[in-house]
Amino acid sequence: LEASQAKSIDLESSLVAERDASAAKYSELETEKASVEAKLQDQTESHNAEVESMRENLTHMQTKLTDAESQSAALKAEMERHIDGLKTELDASHAKSIDLESSLAAEREASAAKYSELETEKASVEAKLQDQTESHNAEVESMRENLTHM
Repeated sequence: LEASQAKSIDLESSLVAERDASAAKYSELETEKASVEAKLQDQTESHNAEVESMRENLTHMQTKLTDAESQSAALKAEMERHIDGLKTELDASHAKSIDLESSLAAEREASAAKYSELETEKASVEAKLQDQTESHNAEVESMRENLTHM
């Protein structure tokens, strides 16, 4: 009986020791679990902070991109208006140049016709003058002859 009691006590001591060892191991695992959970919580919070920062940066970049697109569209519209204005000025200048060229050509033709008319008139006047000079010279010669005969 004593041996059985001793065996029972040993078994009980062994079970208590195993239970204590299991409790210690469980406590150690609980501590490790708490540590892992704390690290996970820290990493999650850090990750969430990074994600939020990235979202803010993305929102900021989207705003800047939208602003840049608006400015670009406004600048493009302004440039197109300016180009259209220049095209209109160029077309008007070209039309004016063509009108001026046509006007100058007409004036040149009129001047050439007038010059030709004046040249013809000059030739006519010179011919008349030549005729009158010859007639006058003939008259003077005749008068001289008459005076010589007298």
